[in-house]
Amino acid sequence: MDQIPAAMDRHLDVIQCHKDGGILLGASGLTGRYWLGSLWYYANPDAAPDVEKCTAGVQLEAGFQEAVWLDDTKVLVGLDTGGIALWDLVDNFHTFVHVSGVVEHDDLVTSVGVVSGGKSAVSCGADRCVKVWDLENMHSTNTYRAHHDVVECISCHPTEPALFLSCSADGRVFLWDTRKSRPVTVLDTSPLLHSPKQVVWQPGTHTFAVGGECGQVVVKDTRKAVGATLSFSCHSRAVTKLSFCQENPRLLASASEDCTAVVVSVDKEAGRQIFKDTSHTDFVSSLSWQGNDNLFTCGWDSKVKNHCVSKSEQTCEDCVRVQMETDCIDKENVKKKIANISLVCNGNGAGLEST
Repeated sequence: MDQIPAAMDRHLDVIQCHKDGGILLGASGLTGRYWLGSLWYYANPDAAPDVEKCTAGVQLEAGFQEAVWLDDTKVLVGLDTGGIALWDLVDNFHTFVHVSGVVEHDDLVTSVGVVSGGKSAVSCGADRCVKVWDLENMHSTNTYRAHHDVVECISCHPTEPALFLSCSADGRVFLWDTRKSRPVTVLDTSPLLHSPKQVVWQPGTHTFAVGGECGQVVVKDTRKAVGATLSFSCHSRAVTKLSFCQENPRLLASASEDCTAVVVSVDKEAGRQIFKDTSHTDFVSSLSWQGNDNLFTCGWDSKVKNHCVSKSEQTCEDCVRVQMETDCIDKENVKKKIANISLVCNGNGAGLEST
């Protein structure tokens, strides 16, 4: 307990739920004399972010934007120093122990992801690089420089170790297959209108979601001319986090700099908003699912909030516009079923407006 910092840094940037019910929090001090960060674990999520009630906490050498669970006790952190660090929670989750760390990025690390199997990881950064890591020996096995600007986000495939997605401020989303000599495939992200900020796989499918700097979220298949493309106008500012629910992959949650969190239900040919929270007073920086109904969010207002999506559905009054691109669907069936409709959805259900 001696290692627990006296105070939590103001800007909460990371929240990750543990399968046993606890939560991992990551915070950065962005306005003080020192650009430090801190890592926290709460066995009781309702106690967060009260320092006195935390189960474990540790001060880090720098701020960070991303931390993910490697397994039941280990946490992988991407630091603003350009390094990645591995921490282990020991003593029944009461003590953080530094296992290993290395600095190889030439600028801050923007995102990290754990490869299926847990022996490797992928990181990206403001140095425009994507790195693949051997976590057992803590060194990079490959460094890719395919993007032309800051690489904003990485998302590893849930079951395929060789596949991952990346998106960049250069406006492109890449599908990577490290088994190939030329591993990069440029994905079509239309109708995304602005630069991508976040990207994530939908579990059990070939589908991915991408969030843009102006709040738009697009869901589409990585395969060309397969499935419908859904476009959601969820937010008015940049998307900061996207996450599909592992237990109910139809549910996609998004967080934004407009201080809101939104959940949409994504089906093969349609989508609707089922939840929206506007209680945060600053950027909502991260979110994480616990089970199939609870969504945790945190933000730069130093708040941690637990949302029950199904109970809040009836109170959601705000609308989100869903557009469908149907070039890959039989046009006659489309005319009969939806006739160029746009779906205007709220928490009480969907209404149809012809266009």
